[in-house]
Amino acid sequence: MLRNKQGEVSAVYPEESEEYQRVERVLEILFEADKKALAKLLEKQEQHQQKIESQVEECDKKVIRKAVQRSQKRYNLTQAAQLLGVHRQTLYYWIHKGWVRPKRDYRRYPVFTVLDIESMIEWKNRLKFSDVSKKSKTSST
Repeated sequence: MLRNKQGEVSAVYPEESEEYQRVERVLEILFEADKKALAKLLEKQEQHQQKIESQVEECDKKVIRKAVQRSQKRYNLTQAAQLLGVHRQTLYYWIHKGWVRPKRDYRRYPVFTVLDIESMIEWKNRLKFSDVSKKSKTSST
């Protein structure tokens, strides 16, 4: 039984007839073609997914490499003080008070990584902000 696009029956063939076998063969060919097209689409999708994953991995590797480089670069006390915008003795005072805990080199001298300096800058800025807010509260009363 064959149906048209509207779903109406357009023809009925006996199962053993030539027409019925031709229709079955056409349907088999269409089914095989659909399977091949689906396989191609799935393969393209897999390739696209692998391409995206490789790009993400490459980006992750770059980020990790930069973080490793930043953590390996070390600054001595004078260099760190210059980057922080404070005197070297101030940094010694912070270490003595325990507010800053530097890493030590093989001679036991204090050394700082970029990450340490960034965290000290944030800490210093928080202190400045809290001092400004305290002063504004006391002057307003």
